[in-house]
Amino acid sequence: MNPSPAENSPRTALGRFFFEQETPFGMALVRIFLPLAAGIPMALRFPHVRELYTTDGSPVQVFEMYRQGAVLPVLPPAVAVPVYGIMLLCLLASIVGFRTRTSLCLATVLYSYFNVLDGIGTLTKYSVIASHLLLLLTVSNAGSVWSVDAFLKKRSGTVNILPPRFSVWPARLVQLLFAFIYFGASITKIQTAEFFSGDQMRYWMLSNWNYENPIGEAVAMSSPLLLISAYLSVIWEVLFAFLVWRPRGRLLMLGAGAFFHFMTWLTLGLYVFPAICLSGYFAFVSEQDVVRLRRLATSRPFKPLLRLSALAMSRMAAAVPQTVPTGVTWTCLIAIAAIGATEAELRMDLYQSRSESGLMSLIPMDQDVALTMLRDKNPVREHDKFFNFEIGTSTIGYQLSNRRTEYAVGDTMIAQCNLNPPHEDMWVECLVQDDQERTIEQFGQFVPRESLRANFFYTLGNKLVTGQYSMVLKSANQEIHRRHFSLTSESAAANFDVSTN
Repeated sequence: MNPSPAENSPRTALGRFFFEQETPFGMALVRIFLPLAAGIPMALRFPHVRELYTTDGSPVQVFEMYRQGAVLPVLPPAVAVPVYGIMLLCLLASIVGFRTRTSLCLATVLYSYFNVLDGIGTLTKYSVIASHLLLLLTVSNAGSVWSVDAFLKKRSGTVNILPPRFSVWPARLVQLLFAFIYFGASITKIQTAEFFSGDQMRYWMLSNWNYENPIGEAVAMSSPLLLISAYLSVIWEVLFAFLVWRPRGRLLMLGAGAFFHFMTWLTLGLYVFPAICLSGYFAFVSEQDVVRLRRLATSRPFKPLLRLSALAMSRMAAAVPQTVPTGVTWTCLIAIAAIGATEAELRMDLYQSRSESGLMSLIPMDQDVALTMLRDKNPVREHDKFFNFEIGTSTIGYQLSNRRTEYAVGDTMIAQCNLNPPHEDMWVECLVQDDQERTIEQFGQFVPRESLRANFFYTLGNKLVTGQYSMVLKSANQEIHRRHFSLTSESAAANFDVSTN
């Protein structure tokens, strides 16, 4: 039976998109993985709560960075430490789904508070995304399945055997969040020429701003790979919002996104950001996907494992007392978390406030070192202004795509130097020298301060004979780099021209 025109109207389609009834399996998976990814960095910061978030430290709110003053109150250590412990407890309770909505509500408020309170170190792109995801989890029914709350309701007999179904709009908002994030990122990259030239990615891969990334250091030297990756990532980010809701495009877009975030971990040293984004990807899991996975799990190879897990869950359920109200348990856990965090911070005594010598005092910095950091009079060495110097014969997107050491007469050599930003307007020269360092050719060009690259083109013509040579890069009358190459017989194109004449 064909649907009526009213059922195909945009208003009806939009209503089905947001208010279709489904069991929130996807949001339950986000609830399980997101607090873990967001909570681990916060747990690692626990020893430094006094320094980062209290009146004893030096927190810089994000509002102060925009000259709006200190909008949020800064708590004393005696209050901030137990509140921080309560936040960690709420993130843990959200994972297991105990008092889910209350836990997510408190976790969202406290997580956002502590991140905004330290706008320099704690507040990052991934924490902003995590705050939005936690808020959407709070207004969803993520605790209705695969949670302690669902188990307690099922044991009390207050719910049906079939899993509950709710409107899918919280999951849709998570999906739209990622669509807007990727589309906005693509617009930013399109307006950045250094991204498509590969310079941004190269400097990022060669640095250790996040964590060590030895694979990134190797990939950074492949200019064609950087350029291809730049274009493919922008194409994927633009198409994500248009194809991810299509049946065939969903797996392609999500698979490409998972590979993209995996490569950022592998080549850029990003750990938390990929984990946060991949946790949000579970919002794209539909009810039909879980049904297919259950059919696979109940197949013959997985039946023994499924029986063992069901037996273990039933024994754990039998061991849980049925007479203790969840509200009392939750209140006791809050108290334990607050007291435990306070006691743990006191026992760590990171700043020796309880030692016999008293609180640690600031040690004055050496005056010469301070003046060097504030106003270094030593000029940058000429050699440090250059990143690398390579020779080849072809380019892709103004980047040298091949590196060669053997050439034939008639070939056009491209000598490319890459500079480190910032630098002044410079006059850069290239010299062609023989094996006895006698200069045969000398040429140069101006490199303006906004440029990070200079290409020198030299045709290997009649002035050279077969043998060993060097292409030398010079700046301010100083030799910067030297690349050796050998000149062999004439090229095939030159031989062809001679024979036809």
